[in-house]
Amino acid sequence: MALRKHQRMTLAEFLAWEERQDSRHEFLQGEIVAMDGGTVAHNQFAGNIYAALRTALRGSPCRVFQETMKILADESVFYPDVFVTCAAIDDRDRLATEPTLIVEVLSDSTSSYDHTTKSAAYRTLPSLTQYVLVHQRVAVVESFRRSGDGWTHELLSGRDGVLAVPALGVALPLAAIYEDTRVSFDLTIHAGETDDA
Repeated sequence: MALRKHQRMTLAEFLAWEERQDSRHEFLQGEIVAMDGGTVAHNQFAGNIYAALRTALRGSPCRVFQETMKILADESVFYPDVFVTCAAIDDRDRLATEPTLIVEVLSDSTSSYDHTTKSAAYRTLPSLTQYVLVHQRVAVVESFRRSGDGWTHELLSGRDGVLAVPALGVALPLAAIYEDTRVSFDLTIHAGETDDA
């Protein structure tokens, strides 16, 4: 995430404006937020999750998207790192409105934004059953799963850890999420560290 632009627009104006831009922007209730490019590590995590979900969901009505597909939540527009929707969607659509699962890969510049602003917006979506945050410096995954009127928070770690996504009938091993990265599963040597940008 980069500096917020001060220009304010309506949602319709933003969607029309963003189609003409060379780079991606998110829309936070009237304000435009320019998006930075991701690091190699960030892309590796997102790619690992996308590949695992696509394999697991092959043949189902659910579709997996990575980084370039927008979603609408609470009058804001975001580009999740990975999300799954099981709703009917046209191949020409540029905006999804009914994600079942959303995954964000944390970094120094987005950690607070993903934990607070995005989390609050995403939770307004009736279709959303699970919101997942993937840490970069330590092999830790946070899962927020809808439970009745509230949300259950689960912290997953360890080489044998598994991220369960009951709504999709999918289980993602942490070893697959962190495959081909230098992230250690030994949490003791990373105590107090934050995520990379």
